[in-house]
Amino acid sequence: MPYPCRAIVTSAPSSDGQPSFVLENLSLRDLRDDECLIEVVATGLCHTDIAIAARPNGVFPRVLGHEGSGYIRKIGAKVGANTVPPTAPLREGDPVLLSVAFCGRCTSCQSGHPAYCVSSFELCFNDCGPAYTRGTEFAEGDGGPVAGGFFGQSSLGNLAVVKENCIVNMSGVVKDREELKLFAPLGCGFQTGAATVSILAQAKPSDSVAIIGLGGVGLASIMAAKIIGCKQIIAIDRVEEKLRRAKELGATVLINNEKYPAGLSEAVRTATNGAGSSITIDTTGALPVIQQALDMTSVLGKMVLLGMSGASIQVDITKFKMTGKTLLGSVQGDAVASVYVPRMIQWYREGLFPIDRLIKFYRAEDVNLALEEMKVGKTVKPVILWEKNQNVKTGELPVEMEVYLG
Repeated sequence: MPYPCRAIVTSAPSSDGQPSFVLENLSLRDLRDDECLIEVVATGLCHTDIAIAARPNGVFPRVLGHEGSGYIRKIGAKVGANTVPPTAPLREGDPVLLSVAFCGRCTSCQSGHPAYCVSSFELCFNDCGPAYTRGTEFAEGDGGPVAGGFFGQSSLGNLAVVKENCIVNMSGVVKDREELKLFAPLGCGFQTGAATVSILAQAKPSDSVAIIGLGGVGLASIMAAKIIGCKQIIAIDRVEEKLRRAKELGATVLINNEKYPAGLSEAVRTATNGAGSSITIDTTGALPVIQQALDMTSVLGKMVLLGMSGASIQVDITKFKMTGKTLLGSVQGDAVASVYVPRMIQWYREGLFPIDRLIKFYRAEDVNLALEEMKVGKTVKPVILWEKNQNVKTGELPVEMEVYLG
């Protein structure tokens, strides 16, 4: 049974590489046995959404979105049979946050590392089959197919069919719809930044932590390092406004990498009395920056790659060996969302993790304004709101659910 919905559809980018995001009326397919139907309340916009939308050889048209929050409205027949790690049972009406899909069966999942699921690429990027058709029984459309399944959720719509293992049950944790709006981005960007510091890199108060790139992920890393009490928190960016914000959130050293002709490595070593940063985190994916970052990492230090890039790093093997450095790749900071998301919420409530200072809300109709303000740095984390409408038809959805068709 198809469900009428509204979603932001991404089409092929323009010739100059600009992505296309358009709000449309669609029909969403029925859920599979391992999925739940989610009434989406809010969706965070992530740079990964933009990067995928800008690829000329991508799957289009498509609904993206992987930082969703909402309420369970229908549960698949086999949901709960293979949930790993153990989580609260899912029930209709439960508030939920959405995170990254994983299989729950592979060695990584079974050993408590679902972020490194061996099927993660397939589950997050390759489920591109038709999930929608354009138009609904309430609104005209061409009936053409639209792909879904992005990160197991495609949550840039007011309804989503979501893989069971993407769902973090917030029953008894989240108080109301307003908190669901605020907490929507916790399942990906903020979790990635904070957990990279606290779980993957295992930062301690004795560490000097350098974070390169101060978007939502980088600023979450800053906040986590402050919570841990790291002796130095070095914020690196080329935009002064981002550096100012990082200082407000806990950075102790600010470096504008465009103002250091001798190079980023020299600037960090000067700030650390020649030692270098014991933990270095790159969120940019820019190869020239990464090469400097690897050099500025201290003896026995950890260099963490968090940004996306297809480039190859050049490493002097003998020098690398003699310094005992560790090179790590971060996916979600190796966090288990069902454990780490409630931890971040607790930090927020204690005043330690002020994500409200990074978030700006937008109507779905204003998605392109949100993307532009994100691009120019006017907002750190745009969150798209999917508001209820009290005067629309509900089709065959449960009667308590109001589908927003506009």
